[in-house]
This record gives sequence, structure tokens and C-alpha cells, in this order.
Amino acid sequence: MKQNLVIIGANTTAEHVYSFVKEYNLFNVIGFAVDAAYKNQDIFLDKPLFEIENLENIIDKKNDLIFVAILWNRLNVDRRNMYLRLQSQGFKFANLVSPTAKIRGKILGNNCWFHDYVIVQHDAIIGANVIVMAYSIIGAHVELKSHCFVAAKSVVGGNCKVGEQCFLGIASIVLDDRKIGDKCIVGAATVVKRDMPSFSSIKTTLDNFNVKIYLESEIENKLLYTANQH
Repeated sequence: MKQNLVIIGANTTAEHVYSFVKEYNLFNVIGFAVDAAYKNQDIFLDKPLFEIENLENIIDKKNDLIFVAILWNRLNVDRRNMYLRLQSQGFKFANLVSPTAKIRGKILGNNCWFHDYVIVQHDAIIGANVIVMAYSIIGAHVELKSHCFVAAKSVVGGNCKVGEQCFLGIASIVLDDRKIGDKCIVGAATVVKRDMPSFSSIKTTLDNFNVKIYLESEIENKLLYTANQH
């Protein structure tokens, strides 16, 4: 029998989480919850919308689970704060793991989301409240600390250390053996070749690039194996 789940939030992320859970039949979603100050309706996606302040009177805290459906807003601060607040009240959190994901490392915490085709290699260690989106790879012996967000198609190379509350943008790459401090931002399509101190950011400058136009016959030869193997 599936465990009951309440999704924290009534937004596009909550809708995404709900669709994900339903598609893979992971939990029995009994409703959503938001703070009373933000509750302006009683139903969300055909499910009851509860008040967080009253949630402990609605669910069984020993057996039912919750999931905080907040992504990377304010460098994961909003998700971290809600997670810590509800954790202090004794709620239990779900981990959402796609059946297509391969988790060979250890998930030490909860409220984690591993989306479709994510790979977590052996001996990697994942903290709490971490989100890793589709097609991302977390290499062997990586330590990915709590409250991080890893966007789709990102790669964290082997033996890297990523501090708390970091953001790795879409298709970013962190090369092997790099150390990234706490609260760092790695921009989309950026390659991290050196260590990053805490509270720093790095991004690829997309407005500085050259476009060169060739003749049709020339462009075809640019991907000719025999002409480019030396």
C-alpha cells in the first residue's frame, strides 16, 4: 500500500511534482498545502488545498509524508527554510526517485528529487533537500551537500565536493576533483575547471562568440573524420 503524500505548494512546481508522482505511481497524493496567508482557494488540481498551520491535524505525522515543491528560488533559500521549518515540527519527508534513475551512491537526507535518467555513481553522497533534474550525472565519490539544485543535463565529475545551497545551471559541467564552496552559482552551459570559494559565481559569457559562414561544400568537410583526425 502506497504512503500518503501532501505536496507543499500550489504552483507550477507543485503541479510538476504531482504529475511526476502520478506517472510513476510513487505515492498516494491526498492534497496540497500552503501557508494560510497564501491560501485563496480550497482545491488545487482536483485535490484539497490545506493550510500548513493546520496540517498536523489533517495527516498522520508518523506515517504520512510531505514534499516541499520549491525549486531554486533565492538560491534555494525558500526551499531550505520551508524544509527546516517543517522538519522542526516533526514532519516526515518523501524522496522522489524516478524508476529510470540509477542511484548507486547514498542518499543521506530526505526531500530529495531525482528526475528521469539521473545517474548517481557509486560512493557518491547526497545530502538532504537536494534536487537533481533530468539526464544529470553525479560522478563517483562526489559529495553533494544539502539544499542544492542541479539543473537538467548537468555533470558533476568524480571526487568533487559541492557545498550547501549551490545552484548548477542547465548543462553545466564540473570537472573531476573540483571543490565548490557553499552558496555558489554555476551558470548554464558553464564548465568549472577550478575550485570555487563560497559565495561565488561563474558563468559562460554567451554574448561574446564568433559566427563564421562557409560555403556549403566547406561546412560539410568540417566534420570529415579523415580530415580532422590529426
